Amino acid sequence: MKRYLAILLAVTLLLTLTAGFAGAQVKEITWARSYDSTSLDPAEASDDNSINIVAYMGEGLVRLVDNEVVPGVAENWDVSGDGMTYTFHLRRSTWSDGTPLTAYDFEYSVLRLIDPDAGHAQALTGYIFKNAQAYVEGTAEAADIGCKALDEYTLEVQFENTGLENLYSLTKSMLIPVKRELAEELGAAYGSDTDKVLGNGPFVLVEWAHEDRIVLEKNPAYWNAGAIAMDRLTGLANVANDIAVEMMQTGVVDLCSFSDPMYSEQLVGEGFSEITMNNPYQFLHINELGATEETGKFLSNTNFRRALSSALDRTALTLSVLQGREPAYRLVDPSKTGVNGKFVDEYPLDDGINVTADAQKAQTYLNLALEELGLTADDIPVFTMLCYESPTSQLALQACQDMFLTALGIQCVIDPQPVQQMMGKVFSFDYDFWYGGLGTGQMDELSDDGILGYFDSSVEGQIFSYANPTYNELIATGKTTLDLQVRKDTLFELEKIFCDEVPTLLLGWTTLRYVYRSDIVLHGTNSAYGVDLAFIDLAAE
Repeated sequence: MKRYLAILLAVTLLLTLTAGFAGAQVKEITWARSYDSTSLDPAEASDDNSINIVAYMGEGLVRLVDNEVVPGVAENWDVSGDGMTYTFHLRRSTWSDGTPLTAYDFEYSVLRLIDPDAGHAQALTGYIFKNAQAYVEGTAEAADIGCKALDEYTLEVQFENTGLENLYSLTKSMLIPVKRELAEELGAAYGSDTDKVLGNGPFVLVEWAHEDRIVLEKNPAYWNAGAIAMDRLTGLANVANDIAVEMMQTGVVDLCSFSDPMYSEQLVGEGFSEITMNNPYQFLHINELGATEETGKFLSNTNFRRALSSALDRTALTLSVLQGREPAYRLVDPSKTGVNGKFVDEYPLDDGINVTADAQKAQTYLNLALEELGLTADDIPVFTMLCYESPTSQLALQACQDMFLTALGIQCVIDPQPVQQMMGKVFSFDYDFWYGGLGTGQMDELSDDGILGYFDSSVEGQIFSYANPTYNELIATGKTTLDLQVRKDTLFELEKIFCDEVPTLLLGWTTLRYVYRSDIVLHGTNSAYGVDLAFIDLAAE
């Protein structure tokens, strides 16, 4: 009954919104969102459904379309011989309120992002700029940061390091500019509601009913408005799986993503179109500090983590609860390229991640851990498992909970939370295990949006607690080299450490299935946030 009530309410919403455009032929779609955005501040947005909206409302110097970097606010740019300095020449563009957007807005936004007093969730993204980390740590001045407006329409960017993908890093939503006057007026409230955010991108926010819907309309002031086909996008929050299927079938929702093929296959069989993308890892992250001192003793022990990994049956997980995912048998996503071909073919890995449970090996590792700790099995505490309060997340943790208990006698309790509360616990290390996802990286796992950098303990403010100096040195080598062979060789060394020391429990790679109305035309996808709704159209009748 609740499902049909939700559908009725959504139909009413759609009719109400459409009434305002009576007499005009409006191109619009409604898409399903599994949860609502938490913040539309580029410096704070850290979940997919926040990052996506930020990217639809704003635009940085460059933009990622079909995994290629294309001009954004910057019309063109010059690059120094060492690849460390880019000089961007900005087009004459405006904010959605019609006021000019200048290079000074970018300079301000970078300084705001990394402001140590503000403690923004995405501050680490700003460390790509020269002296940014030193500024945060108090050993450099704001004037030393490698992002300077030379005049109103010229911006000089100096990167902290050389590397093969510096330009890619500038496509991130965290580096979309914010308007200084509004940001300073609102402070921490910036990005929290409809009237508390301003963009410069393809769409403007016209309504945000929290935990219900978000409505975007085409921004006529956007410099490339002619390339934007859609007039309006409506996202319905908390719509997933069987509810999303019913809403698709009744015409309320036009596009939805699924990780479980059970739902997508049903709709494709009914005539809907589908596109698939490999996207994030699903993982059960280990907090080596522990939610308590007692749990931290065990989780910081490498053999204990190896025992946990050996106890997991990743094949069973992906065949049951995590359908549509491929069990993680190594770190590097099998779709990633190496030097001349596929990475997994060029770098075979003999001892990767077990895809089925090995109870004997798990017990052997547990015994080694107990011996090293000078403890017994009776001393093992109860661990907490944090997750988003979705049925799939909880079922995944229930399966892991049972595997740990069966193979090792380890007991865990599950702690489901709304997204915002979940992330609050993550940032405060108030968990033992956390079920979530991390990106596979635009280029590979060494990319700024890839998984490896999250475990680099040399970067201040990391949300994960793993620490290994050799690992950190390899990260630095892989990120800064201009030699592709060196990058891939380094990636392989990192992969071996990752599989051996188990900083996190990788479960599988997610295959996202985007199902949509057959008259929708998709023009752009990217590895950062899947189908790009800024570049879609409806087929002509």
